[in-house]
Amino acid sequence: MKHFILSAALMLLMPSFALAEVNIIPQPTRITENTGSFILKPNASIAYNDKSLLPAAEYLGEKLRPATGYDLPIAKGKKADIVISLNSWCEAGAEGYKLTATTDGIVIEAADYRGIVHGIATLRQLLPSQIEHTTLQPYVTWMVPAVEIEDTPNFEWRGIMLDPVRHFFSIEETKRLLDVMALYKFSKFHWHLIDSQGWRIEIKQYPLLTDKGAWRDPEKEHWDRRCNEIAKNDNNTRMKVPMQADRTRMSGSVLEYGGYYTQDEVRDIVEYALVRGIDIVPEFDVPGHSYAETQCYPWLSCNDDGRDPICVGKETSLEFCRNVYKELFDLFPYEYVEIGGDEVNRSAWKKCDKCQLRIKDLGLKDEAELQSWFTCTMEKFFNDNGKKLIGWDEILEGGVSKSATVNWWRGDHTDVVQRSTEGGNEVILCPFTFCYFDYAQDNNTLKNLYTGDIVPTDLSAKQLTLIKGMQGNIWCERIPTEAQMQYMVFPRALALAEKAWTKNSQQKWDGFYSRLLKHVDRLKTMGIDQRPLVE
Repeated sequence: MKHFILSAALMLLMPSFALAEVNIIPQPTRITENTGSFILKPNASIAYNDKSLLPAAEYLGEKLRPATGYDLPIAKGKKADIVISLNSWCEAGAEGYKLTATTDGIVIEAADYRGIVHGIATLRQLLPSQIEHTTLQPYVTWMVPAVEIEDTPNFEWRGIMLDPVRHFFSIEETKRLLDVMALYKFSKFHWHLIDSQGWRIEIKQYPLLTDKGAWRDPEKEHWDRRCNEIAKNDNNTRMKVPMQADRTRMSGSVLEYGGYYTQDEVRDIVEYALVRGIDIVPEFDVPGHSYAETQCYPWLSCNDDGRDPICVGKETSLEFCRNVYKELFDLFPYEYVEIGGDEVNRSAWKKCDKCQLRIKDLGLKDEAELQSWFTCTMEKFFNDNGKKLIGWDEILEGGVSKSATVNWWRGDHTDVVQRSTEGGNEVILCPFTFCYFDYAQDNNTLKNLYTGDIVPTDLSAKQLTLIKGMQGNIWCERIPTEAQMQYMVFPRALALAEKAWTKNSQQKWDGFYSRLLKHVDRLKTMGIDQRPLVE
């Protein structure tokens, strides 16, 4: 009886506090708040109007059932308590949506699947934070304020990059990151799968890459030792390298740290992200950062010495790259693939007869132009297979084709963006000054990210059209566990989400921070180990 009286009292009070419950991140384009609320009841149902939306409807049901305990049956049609509707005439634009909540029900409309998923994210944020629980929450009134929301992203590329090479993250840990990304409307997951410290994806044609290249002796790896030292000295369990069954194996008498994703696991992750409206962009970083593969197959390197980088003077090295990329193309059904191309130690090429012969035969000026030739050669292979190339901003050195997209990471070299856009190249903004989430935080980090000029202020209107969006990078040299990753990424990823989605004219620090305070409990409910906010 007490619970019944409490629920009745809450319903009487709904009109007076409905406005306070609208705390959406990223800030929507337009919100109209009305009187009253919709109450999700035990007999509620979900409908969709197009067969392509069935995965979205099932995703919505999966997110609402655990905490509510409701059955939430799903059917194709136009009548239900929650209706998701694909409408080509929807004016919200690509990835945009319209959400209408009245006392009678909720309708989410969009012109494409992604817009529907973004509308679902907003609906989740309109519900009490307890909706994110994975267990029954019996005494919650599942109330949604009566609102009309029309929303469209400012940038198409709203990304997070995860590096499981330096320290490995399981499929389950990766999925948890994708879940939070979907809630805050990120669109791209850049998966840095290969680097000198490890090879993290099964390649059928070259089994040594994972049989050998996915594992290492943690006692011989600098970053493993350093993380364990920090864990011990600071009594910080988040910094201890996890030596457990799913990421260790015995090799002789040595317990090795590592792990990799089988191709079946990759397909599972791809499908999981696809349902949530997220593209996965795989990265095979070449020609540098190649120690993992040259140790497995020394013939890839100059002088067959097993060192970094790969030898681009050898046809066998180029064929290896094509074969690896071909398997990646088959696994990731998306437009973009990342070539990397950063921090290449070209001094090895200066001493390599085959690389020098390649420079001479092609009439190239130097080793920078040799890397440019390699990049353009790989890009043609990408394009022939229906893919587009992305590379870190070093690919500009020596020249690059106009169709390549540039990841601007060197935040102290803003001329990179100028040179990229002047040359007609699209740019993804991830400068380390704002977007390296592995960098140490202080009490000003969050505000500096939100108020900072991630988009350079000296670009022309034409150049601005070449800015694809923004990306937060999670490099994991100093991030050995999921808990430490979450602590470094959240809540600042929410600031980046709003920077990339919401028009600059609508971005207000005080308003964002006020809304962010309401999301602390939501993140906590999701099990996110976030850095505490400072009042």
